[in-house]
Amino acid sequence: MNDLSPPASRLAELRAELDGIDDQIHDLLMKRAKVIESVATEGGKKGTKIRPGREAIILRRLLARHKGPWPAQAIVRIWREMFGAALIIEGGQTMAVCDGESAETRLALAREHFGPLTPVRRHHNPAQTLADLTREGGAQLAVLPPLGEGDDATGGWWPMLAANSRVRLYVIAKIPFWTRRAEGLPTGEAYVVATVPPDASDNDRGLILLSFNADVSRTRLMEQVAAAGFAPAALWVKRLPGESRLLALVEVEGLVSDADPRLAAIAGVDAPPQVAGGYALPISETNRGE
Repeated sequence: MNDLSPPASRLAELRAELDGIDDQIHDLLMKRAKVIESVATEGGKKGTKIRPGREAIILRRLLARHKGPWPAQAIVRIWREMFGAALIIEGGQTMAVCDGESAETRLALAREHFGPLTPVRRHHNPAQTLADLTREGGAQLAVLPPLGEGDDATGGWWPMLAANSRVRLYVIAKIPFWTRRAEGLPTGEAYVVATVPPDASDNDRGLILLSFNADVSRTRLMEQVAAAGFAPAALWVKRLPGESRLLALVEVEGLVSDADPRLAAIAGVDAPPQVAGGYALPISETNRGE
């Protein structure tokens, strides 16, 4: 005689089904790890191994096909953990995080995006944070405050991306990648810098550094960028210490390479434009499948 009542019996069946599904998921995770090992040994990856554009493509594809009651944000969280685990398999990475204003929020964003197992080095200012990328045995990623201009002590770090040192630095990501913040999640945003250029995700923003005379207005500068064939989206301007000229960081639609002929077509600048990287456009609830 069965001592279980029908509801209890059904619950036992469902739990057994869940256990079987968990085993299948675990089997697939172990299989995925084997493929990652092959990528690490056969794929030719060198140096900084993170590929935020590729990660963005994966997340957008999964969210576009996602159905049912499982929260979409949980899909992002699960795969972000898998991306972090994959980088551990490939040799690991260390991130340098800039302290200062909103430091704990920035650290929380970095851990949310790259995973809690990623080692962290904390630095007092953007200059120290970026320097960690260029020294022997340094970090592979730098997490910095939102872009700013003028006399902003933290957000005005972007002129340090100018290609005037032995190691070139690029913005490669903007975090959080899922912008709709649930209660308890860190708010704000941060930028990620590395010594490798960003990889394309098909929905990106590029960053260009421009040096120009102070007599040129912001409106005129944006018009000149547009006339060269770019679609400008945002602009930050900073006066360089001891100089009359200004340095601008222009955000445009799409990533830009050093060989892009449109760079040479930008009029009114007093030095060749420099590519400063870019990032995959973060996901919101309304564009999650794009």
